[in-house]
Amino acid sequence: MASPRARTPGPTGRRLTSLDVARAIGVSRTTVSNAFNRPQQLSNHLREEVIRRSRELGYFGPDPAARAMRRTGLEEVAVVFHHGLRYALNDPPSLAFLRGVTKELDARRLSLQLIPKMGRRVDLGAAFQTTAGAIIVHAEVDPDLADQVRSIHKPIVLVDAFVSGVTSVSHRDRHGAQLAMTHALAARPDRVIVLGFPLNDAARAQVLQRLRPPQSGYISGERMAGYAAAARQAGFPLQHIDWLDVDDRDPESAAAIVAAQHDRLAAHARVALVAMSDRMALAALPVLRRWHDVNVVAVVGFDDIEAAQAARLTTVRQNAQLKGERAVQALLDGSKPRPLPVQLVVRDT
Repeated sequence: MASPRARTPGPTGRRLTSLDVARAIGVSRTTVSNAFNRPQQLSNHLREEVIRRSRELGYFGPDPAARAMRRTGLEEVAVVFHHGLRYALNDPPSLAFLRGVTKELDARRLSLQLIPKMGRRVDLGAAFQTTAGAIIVHAEVDPDLADQVRSIHKPIVLVDAFVSGVTSVSHRDRHGAQLAMTHALAARPDRVIVLGFPLNDAARAQVLQRLRPPQSGYISGERMAGYAAAARQAGFPLQHIDWLDVDDRDPESAAAIVAAQHDRLAAHARVALVAMSDRMALAALPVLRRWHDVNVVAVVGFDDIEAAQAARLTTVRQNAQLKGERAVQALLDGSKPRPLPVQLVVRDT
């Protein structure tokens, strides 16, 4: 190769081409192209050297991530989403959240990049390679990933997740859960079934063993803390609450989970069901209505989606679209939003 001090011969201000770079570093144009597009055609050493020298000259190839290194202004915002695309585009609260995000981005003439979470755990390392200039993480952030979040060199905002020192946007989930459980207990049940998002054993123990657990890193922890606080306040024994995990990727699986509880209940028991989402509660309703030897005294959801309104489901209303708007405002304007309010909506259940 030519000397590392070789420079591109093209006119000043003209965008570099692969031919310019090839001439400057003393390789063929094909070699430069292969380094960026067909790495298997070169040895690792040669490819790394070509890319390193190319970047020294200011050429970043056709790779979108490399081109982003040259950007001086924000053009795109990424949303790291807590489920796959199919879920994001079919779940009413998720769609409302994305409507809020896109409303703000459209007003600022910015584009959206949606990065789905394809497994049980968000891959922040991969997500942070995004070409977008700023990131909204709408996904749970495990405590061991907190340092990664704090160290990213881009504007970042968390949604329904909490890391010390990082701006977060959320609803008053713990308060909403307290409202839901208080309403259910007013019907004087013997047992309460809680349908919740999965929570690891350590977090669950922290919530249930402490009267005032600190803020959880998980939305499921916040809502469980609210349910437990309301039960303690009402003098309802926690051992009379069945805490059932529902796969958050498949809320309708709650139907089978609830059906399996029937034979464990005493005949003519008074039972209340409280769910962390309307979709879980709505899936359970047909099952509960078939329990002729059990008295179902209350059913309460969370979200207040249109289907909950149609089914006359008592639920906790939250404004997911406003949460999306506030997330972008916090990300790009530097605002520090307070948790958004929630409201108990009492209907027929």
